[in-house]
Amino acid sequence: MTIAFLAYPKCSLWSLIGSYEMLQKTCRMAQIYADRFKLKQTCNLITVSSTNEKRVQGSYGNFFEVDSTIYEIKRPDILVIPGFDRDIAAILSDNEMINKIRDFYNEGTDIASVCTGSFILAATGLLENKTATTHWVYAREFANRFPKTELAIDRMLIDHDRICMSGGASSFQNLMIYLIEKYISKELAVFMSKILLIDNDRFLQSPYTIFNGQKTHGDEPVLLAQQTIEQRVNEFISIDELAEITNMSKRNFLRRFKHATGDTPFVYMQRTKIEAAKTLMEDSHNQLIEIAMQTGYDDFSSFRKTFKKHTGLSPQEYRKRYTYKQAI
Repeated sequence: MTIAFLAYPKCSLWSLIGSYEMLQKTCRMAQIYADRFKLKQTCNLITVSSTNEKRVQGSYGNFFEVDSTIYEIKRPDILVIPGFDRDIAAILSDNEMINKIRDFYNEGTDIASVCTGSFILAATGLLENKTATTHWVYAREFANRFPKTELAIDRMLIDHDRICMSGGASSFQNLMIYLIEKYISKELAVFMSKILLIDNDRFLQSPYTIFNGQKTHGDEPVLLAQQTIEQRVNEFISIDELAEITNMSKRNFLRRFKHATGDTPFVYMQRTKIEAAKTLMEDSHNQLIEIAMQTGYDDFSSFRKTFKKHTGLSPQEYRKRYTYKQAI
């Protein structure tokens, strides 16, 4: 089984090299413990570039030498597409690379994308009328570019049989463990998760999301409403008051706010409060009920329910995971 790792200009070398080395180490462990795992097939790993050169410059200027190019190799069994964090338009304008990926798929190659690599996958058209995930930072950009794909931004992993994808950043580790289990051996996948100290029960991205309301829309009255919500995080502001502040009718305000931010004013208010609560939990030792009150919640059960809805964790679980502690 041949697994190719795609290097393209401005790609994330972290997700590329990290994914590649995880599979390298897996193959090495499979050889060392051959009697234990008894694999039916071996893996041939290869790095390939999207250009006609065998040297690719990553997103931060570092260069990576590859084994071949996607135009020189035979169709791989699996193609892994790493993510990127800049120059989206330039990357997606490489029609030759995108067409080659689609050709590989049509010929039988399975595709796995890491983080924002799902943008490249979506550009091939292979994600139309399917669900997808990507890094939560780029959720709005993805939704705007690919309206025919349903974005499930909370999902850490998505599998469409021959297409797999992971969420943001370090989720490539979870994706590689998943691919090992799917294509090679479940026992080996469990073994590697222990060897590499990978917590393989991460199913959601929501605990890692940092809410930063959309403010590039250019609608000044809506910006004023957003600022008001953020400045008065300790209270729930009525829609009538926000409409009055922005000199709009309630109906017009609701319509423009949703169009500009992607959220209703009430959901935006909730998300702003939960983000403020998360910061307080990370930086202070106040009681959770005090933090709830500081963010406008008199009813702790309501706060707890809303918190879990937006983060996937209870306040207690979040504090346990993210409160900074001095190492012993």
